[in-house]
Amino acid sequence: MPGVLRRLALDGATLLAARRDDAVVGFALCAPNPRVLELFYLAVDAVSWGDGVGAALLAAVDDHARTEGYDEIELWVIDDNTRATGVYRRAGWVPTDDVVADPTSGRDERRFTRRLT
Repeated sequence: MPGVLRRLALDGATLLAARRDDAVVGFALCAPNPRVLELFYLAVDAVSWGDGVGAALLAAVDDHARTEGYDEIELWVIDDNTRATGVYRRAGWVPTDDVVADPTSGRDERRFTRRLT
């Protein structure tokens, strides 16, 4: 939760929520950085995995980026999280060669980008 609150405090931060039957089943949190819109969090309740919630949230992030005048989005994801990287790849995100070790966990994170057309 501290990481979410820290990102929500960023200038221009936006929280997008996915709802089903009056319950939040997922969210995306993004904020501008000097070059692009950065997606910091994409989370979907495990009971909704495979229901298209992640794809819908990513489409909403695309729409938000376009509305804000961005033509590129980026994110960092734990490199061995195959569920997450698969969701991003299916939505048209492209992995880069940029990899860094997360300072807290020590796990490798890879930067993904998405050009908006």
